[in-house]
Amino acid sequence: MTPDNMAGLVVGEGCFYTESRPDGKYRLGWRIRPGFCIEMRNDDRDVLEQVREHMRCGSIYTLDFGRYRGYESRGWKPHAKYRVSSIRDLHNEVVPFFRRHPLFGRKKEAFDVFAELVEALYGGKHRCPQGIDNARHLAELLGAHNARGRSPRSPVEGRLFSN
Repeated sequence: MTPDNMAGLVVGEGCFYTESRPDGKYRLGWRIRPGFCIEMRNDDRDVLEQVREHMRCGSIYTLDFGRYRGYESRGWKPHAKYRVSSIRDLHNEVVPFFRRHPLFGRKKEAFDVFAELVEALYGGKHRCPQGIDNARHLAELLGAHNARGRSPRSPVEGRLFSN
């Protein structure tokens, strides 16, 4: 698998996402956790292994969705997921990889918001009230973008955090 093959795979099968919710264990009362994943049928697990080799980080695991028990008779196959959730790995491996091997279409738009959020979190910009508000806004944008059929901002809009 070439890096460009991988970028194409991610356009079709990858997801840049974030978990964002109140959490009293955090100083500012909010938790934001970005992540990157690719889910495929378990019989394509070797493809996910190649992705992990390129990224030099992340984990692969088999999904066991209880809600799909009995769906085998309907043609459903077990799935595997590659996921990177370490902010350090996202910043040092995932974001630079997709800057060197650009995505296109809606996935590029999602990646641009994701990369901005990862850079802000890695740089600690979320550790003040305004910074956590900006990070929450980026998380909302990413969530809205990932909802089918919606594009929350054009790629030319300004960045929320200054570099």
